[in-house]
Amino acid sequence: MRYVPNIFLSIVICSLFLFNNVLAQKIVTGNIVNETNKGIESVSIYNKKILIALSDREGNFSVKVDSLKNGQTLSFSSVGYENRSIVIDENNTATSITVKLKDKYVNLKDVQIYAPSFVFTLLKNGLKKLADTGIVNKSILCRQYMVREGKYKTFAEGIFNLRTDEYKNDILLQLNSIRRLDHLSSVNPNGVQINYAIDMRMELKSYFVNNLNDNLSSEDNDYEIEGQVEYEGEKCYKIYFNRAKNVQYKTRNGWIYITVEKHLIKGIESNIATLAKNMIWINKQNYTIKNGMSHLATTYLKCNVVAGLFSEGEPSAEMELIFLEDIDPLEKNSNNYSTSKLRQDLYKYPKRYSAEFWRDIYQKHNLTFPQSIVETYKFKGSIESEF
Repeated sequence: MRYVPNIFLSIVICSLFLFNNVLAQKIVTGNIVNETNKGIESVSIYNKKILIALSDREGNFSVKVDSLKNGQTLSFSSVGYENRSIVIDENNTATSITVKLKDKYVNLKDVQIYAPSFVFTLLKNGLKKLADTGIVNKSILCRQYMVREGKYKTFAEGIFNLRTDEYKNDILLQLNSIRRLDHLSSVNPNGVQINYAIDMRMELKSYFVNNLNDNLSSEDNDYEIEGQVEYEGEKCYKIYFNRAKNVQYKTRNGWIYITVEKHLIKGIESNIATLAKNMIWINKQNYTIKNGMSHLATTYLKCNVVAGLFSEGEPSAEMELIFLEDIDPLEKNSNNYSTSKLRQDLYKYPKRYSAEFWRDIYQKHNLTFPQSIVETYKFKGSIESEF
C-alpha cells in the first residue's frame, strides 16, 4: 500500500502536465490570398514539417499550434504558387492573419478583359490539338519517392512498356528494369506502405483511356482566365478551373496553361481534396509541343495525409512519370503486371537491375538524377554504385 501515494502523485503530475500543454495551445486563424487578393483553395498548411490543415474554398483556415512563447513557423504550399513560411508569435495572432502567395510563374501583366466564351474557344482548340488520347505504345520511366517530416526516405525507379487500348478500357504495363535505394535511409522501406498513394494505372487512365477531352470539357467545370504568364518558357493563358459538382471529392481546382499563339495545352496543375479533407493529391502535367500538337511529356502526383498536430506525421508518397519514346505496337507484351497488382509499388517487385541498361537509358534521353535525392542522401561517390 505504501506505493499508492507515489502512483497517485505520478498521475497528478502527468495530468497537470497535459492540462498545461492543452492550455498552451493556440488557435491561429487566417486567410490565404493570391496577388489579386482572391482566396486560394486547398492550400497545404504545415507546422514542424507535418501537414496539419487545408484552406477552404475562400482560402480561410484555422489551426492549433503549440505555445507561441518562442514562436511557431507555419508553411504554406499550393500548386501554381511559390511556397511561403511565416513565423507567428503572441504579438501577431490577436486577430486573423492574411497570407499572400506569389504566382510561381512570371506574370506578363496582361490587363485584357476576355469575353466569357473565349475560354471555351481556347479549350476547344487545345483539346483538338492534343495527341495521345487513343491507343498508345510508349516506354516510360516511373520514379517513386516517400517523404517523411520533410525528408526523402526512399527512392525507386523503373522502366515500363505502356500500352493502352481505348476499346478495352485498359492499361497494360510491362516492367523492363527496376532499381531502388534500399539501405540509405533511417526508415526501413519494408516498414512503410508507400503504395497507398501510388497507382500508375489510375494516373495513366485519366489521360489516355478515360480521355482527357471528356474531363476538361465537362459542364461540371467552371473556368476563368486570370491573365497571361510565362510557363515553361512559353507565353500562355492561365486558366483557373473549379469542379463545382463533385460527389467523390470535397474539392478539385487548379489551372490549365494554353499557349497564346497556337492555343496548345502546355501544362495542367490541380489540387484534389477528399470529402473528409484528410488527404490531398497534388497533380502536375507538362506537355511538349511537336508538329503542332501537344504531347504529354511528364506527370507528377503527390499524396499528402493531413496528420493530427501531435502525431508523428504520416508519410507522403510522390510519383513522377517521364514519357521516353514510342515502342513497336506489334511487339508481344508478355508478363503483364497491371493485372496482378492494383498498385505498382516498386518496392514490392523483385529486383531487375542492370547498370549498363540504366546508363544507356540516361544517356539516350539526357536524364539526370533527381537533385532532391542527391541532397537528401549526400552521396560521397558515384550514385550508381548505391543501387
